[in-house]
Amino acid sequence: MNYYEHTYITVPELNEEGSNSIKEKIEEILKKNDSKIVKEENWGIRSLAYSIKKNYRGKYSNIYIEGNNKVIKELEKFERYDERIIKFLSMKIKKIPEEESGLTVTS
Repeated sequence: MNYYEHTYITVPELNEEGSNSIKEKIEEILKKNDSKIVKEENWGIRSLAYSIKKNYRGKYSNIYIEGNNKVIKELEKFERYDERIIKFLSMKIKKIPEEESGLTVTS
């Protein structure tokens, strides 16, 4: 199994219900592909460096995944066509970091 860091940015006005539906869909895709979320971080609403799809702010979420490259392709395919997600990035990493990133929002 490989490890991946996956960050996605949603529109800032997305409510809790919308965030949960995206998370449930991501978990469903992972489960279908024998993968799982190892660690999650909520980075909150932050300003974007430049306008993306007419948004100047976005709600950042970061997840660490244990799985294969097929699951990343499926995940990005879903995110590419979901209008609530304005940007995403996946990176293959060697191991899951144990400490928090420092960007995590506590509420």
